[in-house]
Amino acid sequence: MMSLEDNGRSLREGLGRVWRSVGRDGRYAAKAGWLALRELVQSDDLTFASSIAYYALLSLSPLLLLLVYFFGRVSADPVGRSTLIELVLQYFPQGVDFITTQLEEVQDVGFSLGVTGVLVMVWSALGVFRAISSAVDHAWDVETQRSFLGHQMLAFLMLVAAAVVMLAALLMVSVGEVVATTWFAQLVNEVPGLELGTKLVLRYPATLLLVGVVALILYFVPNTSVRVSDIWLGALVTGVLWRLALAGFSWYLGFAALSVHGSVGAIVVFLLWIYVSATILLYGVEFSAAFATLRRK
Repeated sequence: MMSLEDNGRSLREGLGRVWRSVGRDGRYAAKAGWLALRELVQSDDLTFASSIAYYALLSLSPLLLLLVYFFGRVSADPVGRSTLIELVLQYFPQGVDFITTQLEEVQDVGFSLGVTGVLVMVWSALGVFRAISSAVDHAWDVETQRSFLGHQMLAFLMLVAAAVVMLAALLMVSVGEVVATTWFAQLVNEVPGLELGTKLVLRYPATLLLVGVVALILYFVPNTSVRVSDIWLGALVTGVLWRLALAGFSWYLGFAALSVHGSVGAIVVFLLWIYVSATILLYGVEFSAAFATLRRK
């Protein structure tokens, strides 16, 4: 049997290995941050970000139509629809009425989609997902590109994943109602760490979902081998930067007292915000690619 001295030595050695690993990954992360910034500026990433913003504008109406249509098929509860709209609006700066107007118009219009209509809407909505997958492959310097059909299939799977994530988001937001019950409130107080986790989920649902979505994009979209250890930090960095950008963009719109109620002004602000978000996403991709390269040397 091992003595207390041997146990202490093993514990110190284990902590030493963990500390060295954390220090090494910290140095890699710092270097990857600089390499990602340099690559973002010097490569075609900003052009790809513009492409994502352009296709996001074209795909917005089909996406909203599909969202409202399929959610209406799942649930006719008006409270649920209101929760869905509030969740979508959390991804856009305060003061941008363009998305609110689009959501209200789509929600107020009664419509039905046949098979042909669904196929047309899906094909129109795939544009932004195709742009994202192309940008991610470019940032990872993928040598072998997907075929045309493979590219379309990936975009379709991304659309399906987005719908699943949205449904999961609604379930996560509904946790707020459960928290109000007596048994869960008591459980939160008794289980260590559960209170903090619950507060984070209820206060930053959009940010937490974004981190999860970015992690899925970083892991599944590149047409190359990717490890979970390569992308988790990049997903966190992307989520934090996006949250800061959202707060800053909202503050600027309020401080500048800009009127974005007109159609042209609203579209310009929408494109600018999507461009900023796409740039942050591609920075996260570049960061993850550089971090993975440094760790594998």
